[in-house]
Amino acid sequence: MGLRNWIFTVAPDEAILRLDQLVAQHTGLSRREAREALKLGGVQVAQRRVRVASRTAAPGTEVRVAVDDSLGEPPDFELDVVFEDAWLLVLNKPAGLPTQGTQASDRHDLMALLARQRSSQRLILCHRLDQGTSGLLVLAKDPKANLGPSFQERALRKLYLARTTVPVPEGDLSAPIGRLRLAKPARFGCSGDLIDPKPSLTRVRPATSEEVGDLAPGCWSVCELCTGRTHQIRVHLASLGTPILGDGLYGGEPSDQLWLHAWRMELVHPVTEAPLYLEAPPLRFRRP
Repeated sequence: MGLRNWIFTVAPDEAILRLDQLVAQHTGLSRREAREALKLGGVQVAQRRVRVASRTAAPGTEVRVAVDDSLGEPPDFELDVVFEDAWLLVLNKPAGLPTQGTQASDRHDLMALLARQRSSQRLILCHRLDQGTSGLLVLAKDPKANLGPSFQERALRKLYLARTTVPVPEGDLSAPIGRLRLAKPARFGCSGDLIDPKPSLTRVRPATSEEVGDLAPGCWSVCELCTGRTHQIRVHLASLGTPILGDGLYGGEPSDQLWLHAWRMELVHPVTEAPLYLEAPPLRFRRP
């Protein structure tokens, strides 16, 4: 059944009900299923995740419930570390793993996995990758090393590999990107009725034969992300009529995966000031 969502407002006569009763009453879930949704972080009361089944909610409070029937046990596997020192941790994030919690759970994502595996560390996420995108993800071990401002100020270089079904013309893609009003499912665009479009820049060129190497044959492009808008590369390539393979949200041809990988990054270490040249090989795209 996949992801299911409900939104309701607590009525005056419902203020005495426990939250698991309230959720069950408005969603058709059983009390056990309601408690499981609470446990996973799939219930938000006044925009805050709540886990306590016995809690009540005041009249007029908005409650959001999300249940994802495809979720299994929380992930538990060894993450691929590309670089680590006393200040930074750089991972090669696998495709399919959300960076942070989803609507239905905050236990099935990379940050939750790191919290379980590195409970003594307080890691700070410097940027994000879409769930279907693999590759380089930078975290800080100390606020002094937080690269968030660098990502916002573009004080680094980020290269992605993308595969499309037809060649992408070389050039700079600079159309502003904003959320498409009333679009369901929610998505972004370069044209149409946009909410708060922001300046965006993606530089695209064909990948060389050396860069493609033993990757699956196809139309490969190197995309330099010069700004950091949500779904930026996906939106810009789709705007040319060349969506990424497997990107159903933006018109890409069907595939069992999204063919987008955060490949290389060049930056100055925020503490030591040493230059860092990072690379995460796109192993999942290699020829079988």
